[in-house]
Amino acid sequence: MSKDWEDINVNRRSNDKVVFESRLVQSIYDGIGYLKDETTEILKEIDSNEFKQNLDEMDVQEFGDTVINHFSDFADDLSKFKDEVINQDGVPDFIKESSREAKIALNRDEDYLKVARRKLDKVDSDELDDAEAVNARVVQLCDKSIDLNNKNHEAYYLKGLALTNLGKYEEAVEEFLCSLALEDNVESKLAIANVNRLNGEFNDAINVYDSVSDDAPFEALKGKAYTYYDWQKYGQASKAFSEANEIEELDEKSKKIWDECSL
Repeated sequence: MSKDWEDINVNRRSNDKVVFESRLVQSIYDGIGYLKDETTEILKEIDSNEFKQNLDEMDVQEFGDTVINHFSDFADDLSKFKDEVINQDGVPDFIKESSREAKIALNRDEDYLKVARRKLDKVDSDELDDAEAVNARVVQLCDKSIDLNNKNHEAYYLKGLALTNLGKYEEAVEEFLCSLALEDNVESKLAIANVNRLNGEFNDAINVYDSVSDDAPFEALKGKAYTYYDWQKYGQASKAFSEANEIEELDEKSKKIWDECSL
């Protein structure tokens, strides 16, 4: 044990400040006192009317989402670094395999998908400067999830969305078909219709949207409206927008395009 911790004596000076003979203990005590004083000042600031007003005006949900997104990106960067280290040629195969088995045991496949969803949400909200890199990372995350569990239809679906964003339409359709092979889900069917529209295959897009109109009437009508708009069939686009809006109010972007169709 360090000599500084032995025979700790306490003296008091006239200013009532506690003084220890051990410099190490004194340093720790002074640090605690500093934190206590700072905390007291912070609490006073929080109690002030001006701070309370600012706190009330703060969008707590948005602040929380931002923090979570930053933390998620940081954790993903660490994950990429760890994978790069483990996957180096010099690392023995048994270590790589044990890492994979540990991920399977911890259900890491779902963790990969959680990060992929967050990144796709950010792409959809146009918050990114480098959407291409983020979509490429989503593909990697989905591949990691599939490697651990190839029975999760959502992994193929999310990968298909990222490939669609990257303009890799044929590859995207393959992923959506894999998703449908595992589970009959309307999301993948709508995604295939969207790929057909983006790829200029308008008849195919309309046919797929019609096939899911009973399961997702609003999404199908809105998709048909965008397809007719891209096809320059503005009358039919306007009609589809109108029918969709009767089911659920359209977003501002769709309303603007609807207005263009009526000119």
